[in-house]
Amino acid sequence: MNDHDIESLLQSLSPAKPSAALTKSVDRELEQDLSWARTPKRAPNLSWFAPVMWTSLGAAAAVLVMSAVPANSVLTGSSSLSQAPSVMPMSTIREVMAAQDEGIQYNDVSRLPEQHVRLVSMERHAWIDPRDGAQITVEMPREDSVVLPVSFQ
Repeated sequence: MNDHDIESLLQSLSPAKPSAALTKSVDRELEQDLSWARTPKRAPNLSWFAPVMWTSLGAAAAVLVMSAVPANSVLTGSSSLSQAPSVMPMSTIREVMAAQDEGIQYNDVSRLPEQHVRLVSMERHAWIDPRDGAQITVEMPREDSVVLPVSFQ
């Protein structure tokens, strides 16, 4: 038997049809695998988020007022802004507090799988006043929803 005969023999072969039992078990497993898609999602408990957001907004407003109004004009009653202090940014840090895996979801438009992750973090911004070395620190909570592409290989 030469190479041409072997090649023609292989080309004439076709795969056997799957048995009914195999088809039924694959359908049952796919049905079980997609059960997560039909269950309604439970909303995360974010009762702490609104008070922290308002607190950080108030702190940011206080920093803005303190940086806009010079300290000596408050004491003397002067309204001159010519001596307004300039604060220098010192650092910005983002600390991830929690990461919640929301599972794989299928995009409605492209029908491709995506991994959804919710990140809860705290951002800390610090400034320093070069005149007297006073430090101003603002902490802001942050919640991000990140979508990552998924590839099954």
